[in-house]
This record gives sequence, C-alpha cells and structure tokens, in this order.
Amino acid sequence: MEQLRFIVRARAEGGTLNDFLTTIRDDPQITLVNTIGPDGHPHTAVVSTATEHAPAFELRFRNSPELMIERDRPLSLFDKTADFLQRSERKTNA
Repeated sequence: MEQLRFIVRARAEGGTLNDFLTTIRDDPQITLVNTIGPDGHPHTAVVSTATEHAPAFELRFRNSPELMIERDRPLSLFDKTADFLQRSERKTNA
C-alpha cells in the first residue's frame, strides 16, 4: 500500500503539536514517522497515511488555526536549482 507523507507544524509555541500527536496515536490510518525538536516538545512531526486516506487527512487538519500541514516532498539534487548552479559555474569558468 502506497503511503504519502505530511509535515505538520504548530503555528505557535505550546502544546498544540503534542495534542495532535496524542490525537493520532490511536488512529490506525496515520503513522508517526518522526518528530523534530526537543524531547517532549517537538515543533514538527512527519506522518504518513495511505494514499487513499490522504485527502481526508488533509481536509481534517488543513483549516486548523493551530497547525500547518503540507505534503512532504523529497529534495532532489536534480531540480532547477542544480541546473542554475551548473549554468553559473560555466559562466564564471569561461
């Protein structure tokens, strides 16, 4: 089953992200992949859910005034930034 990952952050400091993590702990459709930040006080969480559950997950939290949610997109060395850097190097070495 294909999974989609999401990055979830609290809009302000406080227990909001911990509350979210408690809420999803018993949800079989959402898996906590990782947290970022101090132990017990993370500021960011990475979660995953099955592709077919992703739209409902996004709708459930998208309009939250306490949380920001976005799809986790892999970073690539072969994106437009790399192409720009290669062109810049050619100009300075010419």
